[in-house]
Amino acid sequence: MLDKNSFRIYAKSKLKSNKNHQAKCVHYSVLGVLKNIIKNKKTKNILLYIPTDYEVDVLRLRQILSKNINIFVPFMLDESLKIVKLRLPFTRGRFNILQANDSNGRTPRIDLAIIPVIGVDANMARIGHGKGFYDRFFSSLNYMPCVIFVSILDLFIGRKICCLHDIRAEFYLTPYKIYKRTKHDTIFRFGASSLHADSRRISWLFSSSQDKRSKLRNFCRASKG
Repeated sequence: MLDKNSFRIYAKSKLKSNKNHQAKCVHYSVLGVLKNIIKNKKTKNILLYIPTDYEVDVLRLRQILSKNINIFVPFMLDESLKIVKLRLPFTRGRFNILQANDSNGRTPRIDLAIIPVIGVDANMARIGHGKGFYDRFFSSLNYMPCVIFVSILDLFIGRKICCLHDIRAEFYLTPYKIYKRTKHDTIFRFGASSLHADSRRISWLFSSSQDKRSKLRNFCRASKG
């Protein structure tokens, strides 16, 4: 039976085998949708990440976002994370991952968190590298920001294989499909290309004040055509 660890090994292998010819090109469609979500969520403080070579390069949004939004990135600390201001230069931290320099500033309230994934299960829960850094960080907060998972491949598995403590997302964005979890824990999926092309649909679909399931179903049907 396929379990979380087995799927992680499979998905990580797929990501690494596709990194050379996909990571540097397919992420543009993901970034386009991200920009619209950030705008419609009226984001002020955002948590990004410093990508590896098989993750969506969200730092390409830096120049646009930095005009009006405070940008933070994770900093590994013991067995959890803290968040620090995104500043150059980057240094190599644990697991050979690039990090911004540590700071002792007050941790802000994050409006939106964009997180890379190895895979996503049917509960919209994250399959990561297995270290639990993000899970421990978010469990330490007394609030929950809007969470968005991103990946260069569609690695959604239609089974619940994650644990209860695994962080869950409102959106999972890939270059091929986009997944949305409603407040009723229903997951909708639709084509990324049609969504990316229609900013009016993005406006109502990603507004936190609108969660109309009938409209979403109609949108999904239209996106398949």
